[in-house]
Amino acid sequence: MNRGSDVLTTLMWGLRRYAWVVVLFVAGIGVLVPAIQSRAPAEYEARAQVGPYTQLIIPNLTPLPKIADSAFTNGSVADAVRQQLGVKPSEDVIPGTVQLVTAQDNLVLEVVGRGAKPEDAVQVADAAASALTVELNKYQRTVAEFTVQHKAVVSSKPSSKIAGGYLSIAVGLVAGLVAGIGAVALLLVLRRPVVDSAAAEDATGVPVLGRVRLPRSGSELDASDLMGIGLLCRRILSAGHKVVYVAGPARAHVEQLSASMTEFMERVRSTANDQTATNGIPHDAAAPASARTAEIVVLTGPSLEQWARVPDDSSMTLLAVPEGVTTRSLRHLADEHFTGTPAGVVLVSQHRGHNTDGSSTRASKSNQGPSSPKKQRKQQGKTPAR
Repeated sequence: MNRGSDVLTTLMWGLRRYAWVVVLFVAGIGVLVPAIQSRAPAEYEARAQVGPYTQLIIPNLTPLPKIADSAFTNGSVADAVRQQLGVKPSEDVIPGTVQLVTAQDNLVLEVVGRGAKPEDAVQVADAAASALTVELNKYQRTVAEFTVQHKAVVSSKPSSKIAGGYLSIAVGLVAGLVAGIGAVALLLVLRRPVVDSAAAEDATGVPVLGRVRLPRSGSELDASDLMGIGLLCRRILSAGHKVVYVAGPARAHVEQLSASMTEFMERVRSTANDQTATNGIPHDAAAPASARTAEIVVLTGPSLEQWARVPDDSSMTLLAVPEGVTTRSLRHLADEHFTGTPAGVVLVSQHRGHNTDGSSTRASKSNQGPSSPKKQRKQQGKTPAR
């Protein structure tokens, strides 16, 4: 993540932006895997017990599990199970079909057999237990003489299709959530997105003039959007800039931001001129400071040549940066557009552009007054002076 940004802020942005990654992990680990297991055919288990019937010649039971495991996996037990099932010699049956369960400091060796039918599981367990006793008794001066103490019995119910039961589903959901958050965090470390002012200033070396929300295409600004646009315009006007060249990686953002700023400044100028006329000042008089605005120019086409001329302090370059752009891309954009002359950055985010009641944002905007200077002129019957 970025050195200049807040880690928690970046992570929260990433979780909102890449929520589908978290959902994918949760669905895959916590839902999909148990669902696949639940659709598997029914499986029965049968357990046979092998144990010594003579006195042990070792002082403790510590080596017993290792000895039993070596005898169980040397190939003879697997051959006996394959012969019982009538499968190919290359078929892998350990530990899927038959398994040895040992416990520390325990004389009992448990052989677990599995099968699609209860009888198959019993036959597999008994065959494996008999073969294991033969292997354990082959060696001289072994730990003891072993035999099958209890043969396997038929199980009336199949084993649970989901390993660990339904508790494993809850564990899987939590594991999927943790894995998803970890994947998002790794993605953020690799992308290094710019999501706050500190990161943008660190990447470009110029101040961030504001954060602006813009609705998606087909919608208009709401009250929150206008507040961001107004704050941005106020900061530009307070610096005395007459011309603002707007550029950015997303042309749609640049055009929408430029149009919104132009309209907002026109409304500011119209309101200021109306107040001036109300106070008795002629319209052809010099425009007061409160009525002065800046010209907003999209940096493309003919405006590019105008921007390339010898600059002065009356103009500035404004870079509209989409929220979440990578640090590398932002630095490249800064190298292209910033030349030491007055410049600034504005972070742009988008939203759906609808009110909470589902109505269009045009309704909320109409409640704030005329939507453009043309409507004001039509209502008031006069043209404001520039």
